[in-house]
Amino acid sequence: MQIPYTLIRSKRRSLSLQISPSGELIVRSPLKLSLLTIENFIEQKKDWILKHQEKYKNLPPRKILTQSEIKGEKEKLRNYIIPRISELARGKNLPNITSIKITSSEKRWGSCSSKNGLCFSYRLAEYIGSDFVDATIIHELAHLIEKNHQKPFWNLVYSWMPDYEKNIKLIKH
Repeated sequence: MQIPYTLIRSKRRSLSLQISPSGELIVRSPLKLSLLTIENFIEQKKDWILKHQEKYKNLPPRKILTQSEIKGEKEKLRNYIIPRISELARGKNLPNITSIKITSSEKRWGSCSSKNGLCFSYRLAEYIGSDFVDATIIHELAHLIEKNHQKPFWNLVYSWMPDYEKNIKLIKH
């Protein structure tokens, strides 16, 4: 069975797969990589692709928000998350956080810049007060110390939140 996909070529070094919120497979590829290599890669990752596409099939469609609704969600999250970050960071001997931004990101819940700026998607506002939001914050706080997802990063995350995996999986999209 051939899995349909959208191919995006760019100046990158490696192949990557992404499943969009609609369940579509997006393949990102270096400019000159052959289609045969790309399709062999997709075939090798077929189980992973189908498993992740299945997750999206069972999700209810997300409500599309207006710009003013998004602005309200951003403000609501900002008012919640800034004190929550302070609470969760207490006693962890972290480097200074240079900024905290609430973004319109639809693809990621949070991120940490190389200069220790934290960003969180306005979509987290829907889950204010949940362990999922705390797990997202903990994940980004750990990036203040460990910038990648290697073993030291995960050791840090689990030392701060032993039930991280359960909490981060509370929301499946």
